[in-house]
Amino acid sequence: MTLNELKTLLGVELEDVSQDVRLEIELEAGIKAASVYCDQLDFMQLIDPMDGKLKLPGTVKLGISEWIKANQGMSERGGVVAESIGGMSQSFGTDEALIYGTAYRYWSPYHSDIRFFRA
Repeated sequence: MTLNELKTLLGVELEDVSQDVRLEIELEAGIKAASVYCDQLDFMQLIDPMDGKLKLPGTVKLGISEWIKANQGMSERGGVVAESIGGMSQSFGTDEALIYGTAYRYWSPYHSDIRFFRA
């Protein structure tokens, strides 16, 4: 996944370079998160031998962009996951499934619910 692909998915103008450093860091973190969650997908096998670039499936790219949006949203909202205006209530949380649910749905074809732990 390239920075330009990420910018396109996030709705950032390609000519706008003011966010590039932050987006590069977020992209790197998003790819790492995807590689951990997508445990049925061997990321090393997705490296093109001709150009050495990582070639990710479209759904993984979409999941990475959603993962980044969720991270950006959490920092902007300060942990608020639900609000009510009339009753003046807020809910704070760190439930990963709630925060990253959209990314996880994109990544689900490559994720196994079976986990192995060292004895």
